[in-house]
Amino acid sequence: MKRTATLLVAAIALAACTSAPPPAQPTPHSDVKSLVAAVSKAVNEKKTYRFTIAPPTTGGVTAPANGAVRLGDVPSIDATTKRPVQTGGVEEELRFISTTKDSAFVKVPPVFGLPADKPWVKLERKDTDDFTNTMLGFHDVIYQQAVFTTYHLPVIQAGGELKLTAQTGDKTRYSIAVDYKRAYDNLTDENLRNEVKLALDQGVTGSAGELELNGSGLPIRIKFSTQFQNALIIDEARFSDWGTDVKIAEPNANEISSRN
Repeated sequence: MKRTATLLVAAIALAACTSAPPPAQPTPHSDVKSLVAAVSKAVNEKKTYRFTIAPPTTGGVTAPANGAVRLGDVPSIDATTKRPVQTGGVEEELRFISTTKDSAFVKVPPVFGLPADKPWVKLERKDTDDFTNTMLGFHDVIYQQAVFTTYHLPVIQAGGELKLTAQTGDKTRYSIAVDYKRAYDNLTDENLRNEVKLALDQGVTGSAGELELNGSGLPIRIKFSTQFQNALIIDEARFSDWGTDVKIAEPNANEISSRN
């Protein structure tokens, strides 16, 4: 009996030594300031990621999109989306690449009639024609959601209030109420202030946001719900493959069609 008890104690001790300890639960942040600071630090250490933008659930101006981002002084994006490009037309694939603030490139479908070996068009913000304005509008909507460091995080920090924190395994979901008037008053970037003012001028006073992080403190999902008139606009983006090798470069000159 004594020998059996000794073996049982030894087995328990061995199991305790060889079993991996459970992973530590991430410590939730208690306010938006510390949350945004921690997320900004984590993403800037990784620099690159991939994204998927879901179509709006019940409204909104986005379309499904996916692609990759490389962060830097000016973040670069390579994004593909599908949307109608003609009144009453079917959805067509558009691909956008941008590496600077002042311009972007779009790869247009054959319906535009460009040479097959020159499907790219350069879009410059100084131009004001309908094609440029429309295509840059498509690009900017994707960019705002995919490159969340340039819009969502600053607006959350300036006008957000943490309402709820929930943990599931190593994932942490933060629910945030964003007051646009407070964001407008606190923001210092004039472009961001203009974006928020546009919403305020249309009677949009705020949004309900969700920011979900993985165990490393990196975003895996951002969702914003905004009431606009009689519609609830719900937009969502997911993020993955942090720190992977992402190469984003402008198309070759011989693949770009002239605007003349």
